[in-house]
Amino acid sequence: MQLDHKAREAINDIINRREGIASMQTQIKEDIKAVAEHLGIKAGQVNKIIALVEKERAKGDAIEAERGVIEAAESLTGE
Repeated sequence: MQLDHKAREAINDIINRREGIASMQTQIKEDIKAVAEHLGIKAGQVNKIIALVEKERAKGDAIEAERGVIEAAESLTGE
């Protein structure tokens, strides 16, 4: 397969963007870890908070739905 100049540029652009995304993902993980340490909680909990906020922003009613799940679980544990 022969790659012309335009195809080479496009492929190199994709590679560069992927590298940029990987760098951003690493930075996000480090930021989450720092926030978790600041709050004295696990990084997984920060990720859950972020996911819930993103879901709420995208669809709405996510927090209320989660609250309902938690209340149901509490009722089953007798608390």
